[in-house]
Amino acid sequence: MTNIILFSNKDAIFPPIPRHRVFYLGYRYIGGMCCQDVQNIYLKRKGMLHGNRYWAIITYDKYNNYCSLELEECHEDDVIEMIDMFDLDSLPSIKTLRSMGWRGKIKNKANLFYSLSNDPDYLKRNQNIIDIDRAK
Repeated sequence: MTNIILFSNKDAIFPPIPRHRVFYLGYRYIGGMCCQDVQNIYLKRKGMLHGNRYWAIITYDKYNNYCSLELEECHEDDVIEMIDMFDLDSLPSIKTLRSMGWRGKIKNKANLFYSLSNDPDYLKRNQNIIDIDRAK
């Protein structure tokens, strides 16, 4: 007689979604060459619409009583591309985004490899990546 052992499917285990919805991403320089200004950039987790979660990049306008300004909005799977579009000094790690409540998928790993090369979580999972150009 054989014993059958059932293994659970290896689903992605995410940390619980935190209560706060606005997270600091970093800063960027805006303005002309001589009068540059620093703009703090935040990532906001918006609500669900038809089963899809939306995210936004916001900043606080210091010239208008610190009202929030929404700079860009996107679907959950496009968050990494949206963050990359704003030319921040450092891209947040996948682990940091997961702890913020991001549950999206990475669409194109080739475009993100340069920015993710310093992410220890990403490197640990993808140790078998071989650079084809260097292997020749």
